[in-house]
Amino acid sequence: MKKILPIIAVMISLSGCSVLQDAPANIAGGSVRALEDARVDSVYQSYPCEMGACFDAVLTIAKDKGYYVFSKDRIRGFVVLMNIPGCVDTTEVGVFLSESLRGSGILVELSSRSSLAKKAVARILFAELAARFAKK
Repeated sequence: MKKILPIIAVMISLSGCSVLQDAPANIAGGSVRALEDARVDSVYQSYPCEMGACFDAVLTIAKDKGYYVFSKDRIRGFVVLMNIPGCVDTTEVGVFLSESLRGSGILVELSSRSSLAKKAVARILFAELAARFAKK
């Protein structure tokens, strides 16, 4: 046992800080790293609104549609939704909000490891946001 602990310590130190950085969030089940990594395949729309109004609209729509808000962070601009109809209850869909590259409005990106869940949320969320805010 005494020989194993130094080996584990060396392995952790060689693997970099990312393992340690996400450890508390992973243990609590709240890391969004996988959803952030999946953003390369995200679907997105842009809306002419303020960040706060768009964030609040996403939360209201999620509640109205029966999605479970697993995690949210207004400062970092993300919401993690679960309980998507037609998908496994624990399937996560990340909703990421950021300033549009054009400088006006908010870009809403959806990412998930499940393309079915991502498409289901996109269909509903984008339609609801378009009804609340005129699309660019």
